[in-house]
Amino acid sequence: MRASVASIALFATAVGCAGPRASEAPSGKPISEQDLAQRHLQAPLDQHLCKAAVYPTAGSDWRLVRVQSLAGRGVSFATALEALCREVDGQKLPAVVDIYFWRAPGGWSPNYELRGTAVRFEEGFSPPSPPAWENIKPPDMPTNLDEEPPPAGEGGKKTSSRHHGRKA
Repeated sequence: MRASVASIALFATAVGCAGPRASEAPSGKPISEQDLAQRHLQAPLDQHLCKAAVYPTAGSDWRLVRVQSLAGRGVSFATALEALCREVDGQKLPAVVDIYFWRAPGGWSPNYELRGTAVRFEEGFSPPSPPAWENIKPPDMPTNLDEEPPPAGEGGKKTSSRHHGRKA
């Protein structure tokens, strides 16, 4: 019985060690996330590879079907816009409209988060040419709400004198 358990353990170890090691470099050192992304997963977001059209706002007379709200995050407006655009590409939709900031960078996350609506155009409608990628301006930034509100019962105008250490 011990021999069979030992042989099974040895076999499992050999099979587990024989698999490909995609997370290690030939030198045996770990690969950085940036190197892994460049080799296997995707091109970095600072390279413009998106094929979907980006319209900061949709015209009121455009015939389109709003399909899905999507988000893109990045360390700058340009990288967040590229991430959003690649999400639209991933859904195989032709365009994204009505771009807005969902969250400003700060506090716990230094990244921008953009939201937009992925759309499909109705048959027979051809939208105008999208603005050049370099000419897309960032939308208005939301106010940064990183400040924590005072605890309940403190800081309001209707606090009693007991809260301030005074006798009533």
